[in-house]
Amino acid sequence: MMPDITLKSHEINILDFNELFRDGIQFDIINSLYEFNLLDNSINNTNVKRYFIHHIIFQVCEKVLSKSGKSIVYFNNTQIDDIEILKYFNENELLNTLTNILRRIEKLLPVKFYISKYSIEYLNHLIDTKDGRGYTTINSMVSKVNSIDISRFTFSKIKSFTKKYELSFLNTDYFNRLSTKLLIIR
Repeated sequence: MMPDITLKSHEINILDFNELFRDGIQFDIINSLYEFNLLDNSINNTNVKRYFIHHIIFQVCEKVLSKSGKSIVYFNNTQIDDIEILKYFNENELLNTLTNILRRIEKLLPVKFYISKYSIEYLNHLIDTKDGRGYTTINSMVSKVNSIDISRFTFSKIKSFTKKYELSFLNTDYFNRLSTKLLIIR
């Protein structure tokens, strides 16, 4: 287990989604699916996806809100640790679902994701050894984080999205906290 990476020279936190999913999100999803008798359903089932989306948005936003400064959420979409949720879902389907959900969230919220074939450990190794692939990845992330235009997020899309998926915890107050934090660190 590796802690998130902080790039002091760019004032950016790289938050490891794989670790966040492994250590917290997956258990919340399993518990919710168990509670509502959905563990035997396909990952593509609308109700199953609803719980995935709910717990991912909530945990990612909480993680971003807990950090000071700018953050980007890093996801290695080629592999996932041997985790409990793989007892219920196929690894490739899980990775595809997570990738699609993160891309969808990025369009709805002012939270940036970087999806990579490298693990965060390998990225850290590339940075430590001053490898060009590490610098290229870092530059892409810095560019992505700096491209957030907070003014274009009116939250109307996310409000209709939350209504569609019945994500009740995502209310106006929650979005105001998220946008206020992002405005402050600009």
